[in-house]
Amino acid sequence: MQTPSNTNETIGSVKEFLAEELDRRVRLNPRYSLRAFSRDIGLSPGELSEILNGKRRATAKAIIKISKKLGLSLAETQRLLGSTAIQEMAIRSQIDSAAPPEQELSLDLFRIVSDWYCFAILNLAETRDFRFDPQWIAARLEIGTTEAKLAIDRLERVGLVHRVNGQLQPDPSFVMSPSGIPSDAIRSYHRQILEKAIRALETQPVEERDITGVTLALDPRDIPNVKQDILKFQNQIAERYSKGRKTEVYQIETAFFRLTKASAAKGNT
Repeated sequence: MQTPSNTNETIGSVKEFLAEELDRRVRLNPRYSLRAFSRDIGLSPGELSEILNGKRRATAKAIIKISKKLGLSLAETQRLLGSTAIQEMAIRSQIDSAAPPEQELSLDLFRIVSDWYCFAILNLAETRDFRFDPQWIAARLEIGTTEAKLAIDRLERVGLVHRVNGQLQPDPSFVMSPSGIPSDAIRSYHRQILEKAIRALETQPVEERDITGVTLALDPRDIPNVKQDILKFQNQIAERYSKGRKTEVYQIETAFFRLTKASAAKGNT
């Protein structure tokens, strides 16, 4: 979704966002209704219906309420509100106290779901025509049906997916994995992903992948800043492109590591 530049575009963006989110939930649970959606985002059924039909403008207060209920980021909420200085001031003053806290997936729970396909399933759930069916998931991820079934069971056990009216759906409030924590489980996860990258290098056409790199000399004191820039880049890519009609799951795995043997001067920097 692009950042709106005027009021009409803002209204259209909110309407489109809500329509897509409702459509996604109905695909996951055919019995899910507009009334249930209105309850989940904190609006009355009539108000939601009028917004979806273009008969009512979503107010800043309503957008902030929706953002809080859905756990949207500050950037996502800003896009729904628009980018004027007044709107940005309003969002910053209200969303900081209104945003629901993210639930961090603890290291112990991460160990249970540290196989690469567990998180792939959560992202696959955002694609069109997704089904929480082990055979369907196994075919899409090229894993065994038993692996897919056990992965679903584990995701449900740790709370990354839960049942609503008997239907499984992902819980969007969880942070996907702890960061900056040395762990055999985390190392194992990234090792699996890097092995998938090697396989992709051999099996996927170049039009469907991008495996490139750059070698540079730098001051080790800049490493924290480099890591921050890499994180910012990853977040920008995810924020920009994980919208609209999604049909495939991709992985961005950035490898930043030392090629040289550590010099004696390193300890003096």
